[in-house]
Amino acid sequence: MRNFMSNNPKRSVSLLSLIVTVAIVLGGLSLGTWAAYKTYRKIKQPKRYDTTRLWSQVLSDAQGVRIVVASSLERIFQDGQTLVEPRFRNLADLALAGNEYESFQIAVASGREPLQSVGLEISDLVNGPSGARLDGANVTWRVVGYVPTIRPYYPVKFVGPWPDPLLPEKRMDIPAQRVQPFWVTVYIPPKTPAGDYQGWIYLKSQTVLLKQIPFSVKVYDFVLPQTSHLRTAFDFYGHITRARYPQGQQEHDQAYQSRIDELNDKFLIEMLRTRMNPVLNIDPTSPEDLSRLDRYRWFGLTQFSVGRKGGTFNNNWPQSDSEIEGLLGVYRSYGENLKLHNLLSLHYIYTWDEGTIGDPRVAKISSMIHRAYPGLKNMVCYHGFWDPHSDPDWGKDIDIWTFQIDHFDERKINALREKGMEIWMYISGPGGYSTPNLAMDFDSMDYRIVPWLCWKYNITGFLYWCVNWWPKVDPFQSAANTDWAQNGNGLLFYPGENGPLGSIRSELFRDGMEDYEYLSLLKEKMREVEKMGPPLGFDPKGAYPLYVRTQALLAIDKELALGIDHFTKDSQVLYRVRDTIAKTIEEWNQYVAEQSGKARGLTH
Repeated sequence: MRNFMSNNPKRSVSLLSLIVTVAIVLGGLSLGTWAAYKTYRKIKQPKRYDTTRLWSQVLSDAQGVRIVVASSLERIFQDGQTLVEPRFRNLADLALAGNEYESFQIAVASGREPLQSVGLEISDLVNGPSGARLDGANVTWRVVGYVPTIRPYYPVKFVGPWPDPLLPEKRMDIPAQRVQPFWVTVYIPPKTPAGDYQGWIYLKSQTVLLKQIPFSVKVYDFVLPQTSHLRTAFDFYGHITRARYPQGQQEHDQAYQSRIDELNDKFLIEMLRTRMNPVLNIDPTSPEDLSRLDRYRWFGLTQFSVGRKGGTFNNNWPQSDSEIEGLLGVYRSYGENLKLHNLLSLHYIYTWDEGTIGDPRVAKISSMIHRAYPGLKNMVCYHGFWDPHSDPDWGKDIDIWTFQIDHFDERKINALREKGMEIWMYISGPGGYSTPNLAMDFDSMDYRIVPWLCWKYNITGFLYWCVNWWPKVDPFQSAANTDWAQNGNGLLFYPGENGPLGSIRSELFRDGMEDYEYLSLLKEKMREVEKMGPPLGFDPKGAYPLYVRTQALLAIDKELALGIDHFTKDSQVLYRVRDTIAKTIEEWNQYVAEQSGKARGLTH
């Protein structure tokens, strides 16, 4: 998972350029060659979308101040440019379910003079017909921060200050001729009545009202679960926390360790709030670790890794066969304790991370774990796929195969499924391909589309190597946090003064995870009706057309995602599909209620 440069995109780009050049010189300039070369140049040198015309259409005040509302999927730079064509609006409107978060942005473009002490005030939102109220405390705002990037080895649309960290709510000064976005997040408590809610956002500079923005929220008539159906495994390196939170001169060692432990706990909980399961590496024989598990499960933990050996620890298994066999007792006790505490369904062992497929040591280790306790699950990460036909015995003890996204191969995935393997996917360093990535300098849709792609291809888990890779630089001052000419790879949370600060990327990934729950709930509603017997079940005039539409939605429209490396960058497409799914869930709810009413009538 951490072998970032094993597929060097610089080398492949140079090779492609050489091939194209030779083809042009020796073979003549065919239309196909020229088209391929133009495509290659376009991919190599992408550009931001020029929003000059859009900003010029926004009404300004006497000082030239312009204010727009934009979706969370717009990446707004300090010069007002974006990565893709934005949909600027004059009002803020969202639609979301109970127990869901959704965000939008208010971007302020200062004029000839700087703006002083700019901030937001947000009213309660009220449903007119019922009088139900959505407390303004459930609407929070933060300041979008910017981090300078370096020129990476992969193609990017811009090098310079990128919007990413979400800084705490605080009034701020905006320099002249600068665009500053504010990130507004709405949370809907589970018991909020469905309906349309109206309120206002007041954008002020000091005490002067810059703009009063209409604010509407539609609450769907269903609630998302606290736990996620898509399995996730995001590693958090607790030892790195010390690099950004040094020990005070008068702070005793024990007090410092206690502070670090408390900070790490805050980061893990924040990960769970964004629907990212920390890897954890739990010792099931430790009462302290089991107590931590109970606490994290309250925040939505659905899975965790077991043990202190394997992929997280650079494959630190013993070298000799006898030493490997010597671990049988350890892993037997792990399995017995997991079963005792009803945790077997939530665990995995991060058995191996990358390397050579077919390595006999991996087969020996995974075999030992299964012989120690058959219910234990081996998870491995590789760039490619094991071929069960050419080497039938090597991977027989692997339970979860996690492939690197750039190596997606549906035929090979299906071959492993036929062997009973669960399939996960992981993202590591950018490969220069068109697959989504979680590094900082990618389109915003990359972060939200990942769970949709997992659903489309029945990939049941997603793994990411690290969320707090801070040791190299101050992450607020430079995005070059690795040694591999990348920006923000392995860094989804920032070290705030008192704990974790989220990022645009962490928020958008959570939104994608919540989208996945829409799909899960829709499928669940359809299955619920399928299982109903007389007098319920399918009404040919009602349920069957709804059933057909549901099947199409669950297959993921090609307009949204044609493939793992071909998906829309248009936020309106995603919102349209998401809204259709939500309305279809509500239709199923209504259908079940109607059929239940008919059943009650027949029984009386």
